[in-house]
Amino acid sequence: MKKVIVAIVVCIAVLFWFNQTPSTSSSSLNDSINVNPPLSSPVTLDSESAQPEVNAPKDYQSCKLLIESNKETRWNWARKIEWAQWLDKGYSIDDITLAIDHFLNSNFAASWRAEQLKKNSKLKHQNQNLTEKVKALAPDLPSFIRVERSIPQPQIDNIASLSQDDALALIKEAKLTIEDVDWLLKQDSLDEPLLLQAVKQIDDTDALIGFGIQQNETLRLIDTAAYYGRERIVTALLAKNSMLSDDAYLGTTMEYALARLDYYFRMDTPLEDELIAKQVNIIKALHGVNSTANFSILSKQKALGFFPRHIYHFDAQQIANLQQMYGLTLTEITPKATLVFNAHSPFLAELNANFATLNTNSATPEMMTSCRTLVNKVDTQWQPHNLDDFSNKLIKEEKAITATNLHHIDPALADCFAYRQRQRLPSWQGGDNSLSSTVYGLAAKNQINEAIEMVEDAQLEEAVNRWFFYQLLGYNPEYFTQLQLSELRQETFDYDTLYQVARSKTISLINQGLDIDKLDYAGKNWLDIAILEHDLPLLNYLVNQHISYPNRNIGRDPLYLLLDTSHYKFKPEHLLTYLSALMVLEPNIYPQHQRLMSLVRLKYPETYTQIIYQFPALQVEDDTPLPPAVCQNY
Repeated sequence: MKKVIVAIVVCIAVLFWFNQTPSTSSSSLNDSINVNPPLSSPVTLDSESAQPEVNAPKDYQSCKLLIESNKETRWNWARKIEWAQWLDKGYSIDDITLAIDHFLNSNFAASWRAEQLKKNSKLKHQNQNLTEKVKALAPDLPSFIRVERSIPQPQIDNIASLSQDDALALIKEAKLTIEDVDWLLKQDSLDEPLLLQAVKQIDDTDALIGFGIQQNETLRLIDTAAYYGRERIVTALLAKNSMLSDDAYLGTTMEYALARLDYYFRMDTPLEDELIAKQVNIIKALHGVNSTANFSILSKQKALGFFPRHIYHFDAQQIANLQQMYGLTLTEITPKATLVFNAHSPFLAELNANFATLNTNSATPEMMTSCRTLVNKVDTQWQPHNLDDFSNKLIKEEKAITATNLHHIDPALADCFAYRQRQRLPSWQGGDNSLSSTVYGLAAKNQINEAIEMVEDAQLEEAVNRWFFYQLLGYNPEYFTQLQLSELRQETFDYDTLYQVARSKTISLINQGLDIDKLDYAGKNWLDIAILEHDLPLLNYLVNQHISYPNRNIGRDPLYLLLDTSHYKFKPEHLLTYLSALMVLEPNIYPQHQRLMSLVRLKYPETYTQIIYQFPALQVEDDTPLPPAVCQNY
């Protein structure tokens, strides 16, 4: 008789939260992009267009802060809502999914939706029965305790360590659930013959995968097989006419397959690799049964789509290669029906009314409307274009797409281009093995020489040595000298990684003997790191050490990085403080800096006035254009 395994989770607080930027697709560009958009004066709302609310801020910076504050308030309010209660009030799962997406994000919405869709799964009923039995024995248990069946069941948890024959015997003997098989499909070390046998053990391969502790958002087994490149499993399931996922919000079976192909490309997997070939075969097989996908952009130049927690993106070269080498035409994939958000729906109106009632001290709708109008008025005056736009422009002008030509338009474009072209320093990704555990244990005990000797004796590849170099340095910056005197020595550094492992101890690390004037493998200077990481103590230290200012012929310099209002860490209230340190080095002021100051003047006039009072060289003329380009890679 099958043993029932009970997992009691005392406190589960796993929240899948990724900052997501709403997807935007550029409008069609004119044949000639205006690389010198005109300057607009600091924006205020006209008396005729302004809202009557007298307490509404009147400047861009204050309005941005108000909008962010209101967003955070609404976020915290929405997090506390018991969303399932609205089902009893007549609203649909679709209505509530879109509302959660609106107030929180797609990850929260997907998790809630998946749980609701799986209410009738076998796992859900099993866990409910287990909970009732346990609480009957212990009625005083807190309500937040969850009682659930273990996934996978313990007897197959270590299957990867068994021989092939023993593993196969175990699979035939075990009474597998669909959740067990779903877990097995995700284990890279298991081969497909074994997995085929596991699938055969399942009575209903179309059953919903339960939503338990793992909060699985894939609906059916074929989704997992498609995402993990299990070609023979997908083929076997399709031969049984298995049901495909086609949810209007969660990922479809085709979308899972496309997301995996995108992953292989991002990992620089060669086009002729077996992994690519198998994934393409899966996609073609799914296309043959009209599995759908939602592409926000789909053409011969670009294919882009997404679903919660996943994205699939293919450029023109990849699209062409897939067609030529494998006969896969992405533009022929059947489009997916999706949910459509309605900002004026009755449900949104009721939720907004509830929010206003419970948050009486928050900004009024009139204040928010006023601020959004002002911010939009500013933002519409600065419409920069990206690398792809300007690359197309150079092609039309019959000019080469080079870092130099792009720099002449704007240094940000040169950096974007270099980022795409750059060959990364090979590095191992690490893993939980006995060597690393022992080495890190020694480092933690300040036995760095013993740790280094163990790595040296292992005779590892350069990429693995590089990994250990940075990881060991993270334990103590004072290990730098010993590491540089060992076989783990690094001739070329990656300052981004050095900073990540040292953080607040970066100054101590530099004091171990790093040459602050030397650029890293990507051409970065320590000033770049200090500004990008918003590390004022590091910036002051570098300036006091008389670091050489990198006057670059191509790409952004530290002053550009500091003045770049598009950077996600940019804070106008900190700008003058950082400038006071950086300007000690007397950087040259170029047109690209003046364009950035023009944007500062437009968005933050008070900050601009403070800057030019202290640094007159940064003052701009009324007709100074705004920056033409933006790059978020660096």
